Amino acid sequence: MKMFARLCATLCAAVGPFAGSAAHAADYTLTDLGLLGNGWGSVYATGLNASGQVVGYAYNDGTNGNSATDSYLAFVTGANGQGMTAIPTLGGSWSKATGINDSGWVVGTSATTTSTPSGDTRGFVYEGHGAVPRSLGTLAGPSTANGISANGRVVGAYTAHGETQRAYLTDANGGAMHDIGTLGGANSTAYGVDSDGRVVGSAQYRSSGTFSSPRDRAFMTNYNGDVMMPIAVAGYDMSGVDTNSVANAINSEGQIVGTSASYVGDRGRAFIAGRDGVGRVLNLYDLGSFEMHGAWELTSQGLGLNSIGQVAGSYFFTVNMMDHAFISGANGLGLVDVNTLSFTNLAAGARDWLFFNATGINDSGQFITNGTNGHAYLVTPVPEPAALLMMACGLGWLVWRRRASINA
Repeated sequence: MKMFARLCATLCAAVGPFAGSAAHAADYTLTDLGLLGNGWGSVYATGLNASGQVVGYAYNDGTNGNSATDSYLAFVTGANGQGMTAIPTLGGSWSKATGINDSGWVVGTSATTTSTPSGDTRGFVYEGHGAVPRSLGTLAGPSTANGISANGRVVGAYTAHGETQRAYLTDANGGAMHDIGTLGGANSTAYGVDSDGRVVGSAQYRSSGTFSSPRDRAFMTNYNGDVMMPIAVAGYDMSGVDTNSVANAINSEGQIVGTSASYVGDRGRAFIAGRDGVGRVLNLYDLGSFEMHGAWELTSQGLGLNSIGQVAGSYFFTVNMMDHAFISGANGLGLVDVNTLSFTNLAAGARDWLFFNATGINDSGQFITNGTNGHAYLVTPVPEPAALLMMACGLGWLVWRRRASINA
């Protein structure tokens, strides 16, 4: 057994530096989440957690997640995308789920009346199977909920006086709601939060200026939602009066992902920023060559990330006039089009739709992507031999320790 222990230690030490170095698996499995039933024709996935539970909403009368008749119903799946369950509304005619933490708590927004889209709304938290959605309340008018941390702190926005939108952060377990301010303008919205209460989102930094329209800036806060600070992305910053940006998610290391754009001229580029609030755009040319004649557009959005900085999002290229889903390697490097991945359970040429965005990715490298066919998918990387060897070493070490303990 001592020889076995030494062998495991040697192998793990040799493999360790390389097992996590590959940004992408060679192959993936594709899990179709299916449909919600009861007449729902399409689904759209918005988030997932460490066990592969997926949240989102079913919808009708629309495409790519949008319903022309505001026909939506929130859902959550079991682990690894299995078994879709509807989440009841707060008494109104529609609901959407937008986030889930590792405890299985879901947040989203629900109408509280049957009148849509002008009816009243509240952000809600749903504490798992068999629970009843709980309204998070509001500090003034209608509210929404967009993200939830591991300890149940929720972020979103509420409508304040003068029809302004104000970002909020709750206490743990969906507790009391607190306004976290703006960057000097009238409006703000929060989209992501970590367990320390560091919040990210978008806020106006002026209400008027050279042009009549105000501008929005991606922001981050200190702990507990204190001290809202602008995020500076190279090429898109406060020196340009026509800059708009939004931060969509924050990971456990304080990295932030979002989109920065010129107010006039493009839809922007996905960015990744550090805990210092300084960011860079992702290199879309990792995906290949995009050269073409005449006017054209190449833009992207950063929508989700995991603890090593793998980014999930979408990019748009004028040639086919369609958004494509992408994921990156660690720290936002090495972008790959999801449509080019190899799926072990899907024959080549068997797909006649596009994956148009990826909205979330967990620490196992699982991610969710939405298709132009109205279905949502959980994509799971197939472990490479090095990773399997690491797992075997780990199990062998546990067996050796257990036997050594019994013998002692």
